[in-house]
Amino acid sequence: MPGVLSRLFTKLALKSTQYFYSTLAFFYLFWRWIRSGGAALKFKERQMPKKLLDNYNHKYITLPSGINMHYVEAGVPSAPLMVMVHGYPEFWYSWRFQIDHFKDRYSVVAIDQRGYGGTSKPSKVTEYCKSLLAKDLDDLIHELGYESAVVIGHDWGGVVAWRHALSYPQSVDRLIVLNCPHPGAFGRVLSKSAKQRSFSWYMLFFQNLRIPEATVAADDFYFWGRCALKKKENFTQEDMEAWKYTFNCLTSAINYYRCAYQFPETEKMKGKCIPKTLIVWGDDDKFLVTENAEMSAQCCEDAALRIIPGASHWVQQDEPKLVNDHIDDFLQNRKRSNY
Repeated sequence: MPGVLSRLFTKLALKSTQYFYSTLAFFYLFWRWIRSGGAALKFKERQMPKKLLDNYNHKYITLPSGINMHYVEAGVPSAPLMVMVHGYPEFWYSWRFQIDHFKDRYSVVAIDQRGYGGTSKPSKVTEYCKSLLAKDLDDLIHELGYESAVVIGHDWGGVVAWRHALSYPQSVDRLIVLNCPHPGAFGRVLSKSAKQRSFSWYMLFFQNLRIPEATVAADDFYFWGRCALKKKENFTQEDMEAWKYTFNCLTSAINYYRCAYQFPETEKMKGKCIPKTLIVWGDDDKFLVTENAEMSAQCCEDAALRIIPGASHWVQQDEPKLVNDHIDDFLQNRKRSNY
C-alpha cells in the first residue's frame, strides 16, 4: 500500500508541475498577444539563408521504413564513414565545425533526424520512439553501403546514438557522445538529484499540446536567444536565421519528448555499451548535471570521459577546437591523463 500511495503522489506531483508550467506559458502568451496586437504569435516566413547552401552537398535517401532522410555529405567518399546526429532544437548545421574538421579523413554525413529539417515528419507521437530512431540510424549506415561507422551524437542525437550502440553494436566503430547521458545513467541521476529534476522541468512542460510550440516560437523564437552559446562569436545572427528558417515544424521535434514520456521504453536501457566510447561534456550545462557524464562512463565496457570546463550544453559549437581535438585523440588512440 505505501508503494501504491508513493507512485500516486509522484504522478500527481508530475501532473501538477506540467499544468503549472502550461498555465504560466498560457498567461505569458496571452500577455504577449495583447501587448503586440497579435504580432508576437505570428510565424515569420523566411527564405533559405545562403549560408546553408555554400560549400555543402545536400542529399536525400529513402530508408526501408519509408522515411526520406535529408543529410549533408562532405569528405572522401572512399574513406570510413562518420555519421553526426543532432539534438533538440538543432539540425545538421549544428555540426558545421566538425564537418569542416573531419572531412579530410572521413566520409562525413550529418543528418536531419526524422521530424527535423528536410527529413520526413511523421504525424503520430509513437513514430518518434527511440527504437525507430535508432533503426533509422542503422538503416542509413547500411543504405549508404557501409557495415559500420563512427557515430557522433549530441543531446537527443546522443540519446539515439546510445540506443543505436546498445541495439546494433556491430554497426558502431567508435561511439562519441556529447552532453547526453547513457539512458540507464540518466534514470538513476534523475531519481537521486533534485538539481537534475529542476533542470528537467521543460520535459514535463512539453507534454502539453500546442502551448509548448507557441511558447518556443513566440516573439520570433525569443527564448532561443536566452539559451544560446556562451561564445557568441560561434553563433552569429546569420546562424540564428538558419535555425529559425529550418524550424517550420516544432511539433515533430517536441514529439520526441512526448513519446519518451508517454511511451517509455525499458528494453536496452540498462545494458552496458559495448563499442569503445568517448563522452565529451561541457560542465556549464543548464539542462543536465555533470554527474550524468560520470555515471554514463560506468555504463560502458570501455569509455573515456573528457570534461570541458565552462562550456555550455551546446559544447561542439561553444568549444569546437577542444571538442575536435578530443575526438581526434580518441580516434587515433592518443592518450591523455583522464582517458
